[in-house]
Amino acid sequence: MEAQTFLLYAGVFLAVILPVIFFQVRAEKAEESKGVSPKPLEEGRPDPVVPGVFKAVRGAANALEAAGAGAWAGQDPAKIAKLQLQITIANLSLTPDNVAATQCVYAGALAILGLGGALLGGLGAGWVGICAVAGAFIGWVLPGTVVDGLADRRRTEMIRNLPFAIDLIGSAMRAGLDFGAAVRYYVGTESRGALGAEFAMMMKQNELGKTRIEALMMMAARIGSKEFTSFVGAVAHGTEVGASITDTLDIQGEEMRRARFNLAERKAARAPSLMILPMAVFIMPAVFVIVFTPVYLRVVASGMSNIMGQ
Repeated sequence: MEAQTFLLYAGVFLAVILPVIFFQVRAEKAEESKGVSPKPLEEGRPDPVVPGVFKAVRGAANALEAAGAGAWAGQDPAKIAKLQLQITIANLSLTPDNVAATQCVYAGALAILGLGGALLGGLGAGWVGICAVAGAFIGWVLPGTVVDGLADRRRTEMIRNLPFAIDLIGSAMRAGLDFGAAVRYYVGTESRGALGAEFAMMMKQNELGKTRIEALMMMAARIGSKEFTSFVGAVAHGTEVGASITDTLDIQGEEMRRARFNLAERKAARAPSLMILPMAVFIMPAVFVIVFTPVYLRVVASGMSNIMGQ
């Protein structure tokens, strides 16, 4: 009985405190990212980073990867290519094998954690198996979800800044600069962000011998955005036919603003459906536990549970 009471109170505590911690950490990371000063142009693209989820178990993941577990767990070529694209977009210092090995570590660790928690709570054999399987599933999904989230956040940031970048580059070209100098001027602005870093990398590749179109296409592959790919195609076509790049940039800037507005509309339309999961996982269980826990404890204390069981 004491174990059941402990589990009830622990469930209430976790249901209330975990969402608060999650959103607080996200807010702090957002504030820190706003205060990070950009690197100079000569350094090109920012150094790849390793998320904290991967740093926490990097030693064990490296050991499994050395044993070949990463290659065995992520052997689907299509999934490997998709994961590699997400890693490139997010600018992470990882490989698909790293992610697969980390998935194995978290799956095993959370499966053992769920198994131990169920045994300590005195749950039945069926619940022990369910807790172990649920822990393994969460541990397997967590690393990939983190990579996808970081890639989507960085891609969204670049798409949001792309219309301003195109307008600024076009204005600089109308003032007398060529395309390369206009891009360099944009990269030199203070609020360069992820998009400015990618443009800096594009300029570095152009300086190392790549043509302008090749460097832009490589940048489009790194960003993985349909909007930017269409922009690169328009610039390439305008260059081939001898059209004014300034006019092309004006048209593409308008298209980018329209695409950004459509993206905001789609996200706003998805908001009600996205709220269902947090409510079902965090809010509703907490409400039910808070409402019915006092009733349950009073029933147990009065001995009516024994009478109903008979």
